[in-house]
Amino acid sequence: MRSAFAALSFAVVAQASDNPFGYSNDVGITSQGEWELQQSITMRSGMDQGSGFDGAYRGLDFVSQLEWGLSDRAHLDFQSCESHLRTRGFRFDGLNIEYKRQLRDGAGGTWGAAWAAALGYSQLDAADGGLRTETRCAVRLLLQKEFGGRSAWCYVSNFSSGLAHNPAGTTGQIEWSQGIAYRADDHRTFGLEAVADGAWSCFRTFENSSLRLGPTFGYKTGQFSATISYLWQVSGAPATQGGLNLRDTSRSEARLLLNYGF
Repeated sequence: MRSAFAALSFAVVAQASDNPFGYSNDVGITSQGEWELQQSITMRSGMDQGSGFDGAYRGLDFVSQLEWGLSDRAHLDFQSCESHLRTRGFRFDGLNIEYKRQLRDGAGGTWGAAWAAALGYSQLDAADGGLRTETRCAVRLLLQKEFGGRSAWCYVSNFSSGLAHNPAGTTGQIEWSQGIAYRADDHRTFGLEAVADGAWSCFRTFENSSLRLGPTFGYKTGQFSATISYLWQVSGAPATQGGLNLRDTSRSEARLLLNYGF
């Protein structure tokens, strides 16, 4: 789990992405024999660590992502992650691999569904950039529904549950993201996204949680699409931590996604 100010991505796909959200994934699959390349840049900011410009917290996350279509219902996603903190510089973070399988495509106004399973390795603490070793595993359920005239409305919901293990112990993590967007025409979408997450030591002892909410805007023309989303943290627990985001990496985040297909 991570927070953000901006993410920039480029994709090599057959068509521009139809997903109108920056944080919630749709049920779409990279077709058999096709490849999708995406580069994301995420900037995290907003956690005060002192006064003035030098006291502000800023972090950059880079994710190079390659999807390979195994069939018309499944693909593999390979990710290489790097991070940059003002106080630490640029460092390699880790690797992730995810298998995603579509159960229903949601055609004809029905519910679309997919599931995904992921494994990951990270060597950086997102909050301070310190070196540590962490392994992760997670499973996700993705739902999608289009409705209204011309399928003008799109709703997406993602539920993720996983474990993260590092020298401090094992933590259970749960995240629920969802978004609803309106297609104003063939090019523009406007919507709202929310992300709620929490962490428990071995799924028993509560550690922290947060809720983030904000708008999303999308534009698509031909083979090009762009989406920008901005989320603010509207609540956080426990109060003894000052209501910080559970990742302790930012209090607000935004994401810009650019997609070009050919």
